[in-house]
Amino acid sequence: MNESWLGKTIEYETLSGKEQESYNASKLSAVMSDYGYLECARINGDKWGADLLFYRAADADVKKVQLKGRVTFSKHYAGKDLYVAYPDVDGWYMYPHDELVETARPVSSWSKTLSWMSDEGGYSWNVTPMWLKKLLNPWKIS
Repeated sequence: MNESWLGKTIEYETLSGKEQESYNASKLSAVMSDYGYLECARINGDKWGADLLFYRAADADVKKVQLKGRVTFSKHYAGKDLYVAYPDVDGWYMYPHDELVETARPVSSWSKTLSWMSDEGGYSWNVTPMWLKKLLNPWKIS
């Protein structure tokens, strides 16, 4: 832990869930600015849609982003043109949800689990497995 005139730096693990989400949104916003996405809007009222909208003026590109703490697939995100962003031990990943779901489906048995097959349909990993890390590699942003 470092200290400056601002006080001590925070320890991520001590933050509440909402605080961790705010922390991750701020960190991702900083990373995205390196790629020209200088405008970021936080969306607070949409339960299953974007948490963040990133805009790049150079080409008018907009990214709708669901912010997570780990790699996650959810039927709630399907068909919404969402990217899922999460921090991993080696940096940030931001992947097109529907595309990665379809790419990952035949590679592992996750889509045959009760968790995914339920009406709510979701699946996530505490630690990103190596087979999935390979599929995520093109979507690494830092």
